[in-house]
Amino acid sequence: MAIRLPRSRRRRDTPRPWLTMWGAGFLTAALIVTTALVALSGVVYSKLPQGARLDDAFEKVDVIVCLTGGRGRIRRALELFDKGYGERLYISGVDPNVKMRQILREIHWVGPLDESRIAIGNRSTNTIENALEVRQFLDEHQLKSVLVVTSGYHARRAHYIFEHILAERSYRIHMTWYDQEPFDESDWWKSPTGIWVTVGEFIKFFWSYVKLQFLLS
Repeated sequence: MAIRLPRSRRRRDTPRPWLTMWGAGFLTAALIVTTALVALSGVVYSKLPQGARLDDAFEKVDVIVCLTGGRGRIRRALELFDKGYGERLYISGVDPNVKMRQILREIHWVGPLDESRIAIGNRSTNTIENALEVRQFLDEHQLKSVLVVTSGYHARRAHYIFEHILAERSYRIHMTWYDQEPFDESDWWKSPTGIWVTVGEFIKFFWSYVKLQFLLS
């Protein structure tokens, strides 16, 4: 004797073609968008600003500005400050609870350092806020030239933002960057970390452009 399943049970077990098609379409669209996003993200390494030529001919700036958020940036800025490339050092984007002695201990800095010429900015949480914070510092101390220290993947966005926010005043802006990440910018797509950082930077650059052009203008 055949056993008939209840009607409600049979409905649940019956596949729904439209649901399968919708899921396949969604996954295909997501794959296309992700592929396009990864392909476009490489622009963060193109059209980079001219990097400062840090040699004996370099004209000392009023302040070296370190943008925190990338590995090794603070140490690099401290090294340039220690070598005399700037009269002052401004570290922007530091947690409000962190003091200079903690920073030096964290990066294992040894040797004398004139901390009286080092200032810490702890109000900014992104690059646009970094630039606004630095602009206020420049105005308060009547400074005219800066050397911005950042990472290679961040250089294009940082330069664009600083040029935009400091455009109203006759500031002299220099940029320097280096790569100390677990991936190489020439083949960033071969590393999960490289993909994550580069795609994220591309999205941040796009948002910064929209914000500066339309929301903060």
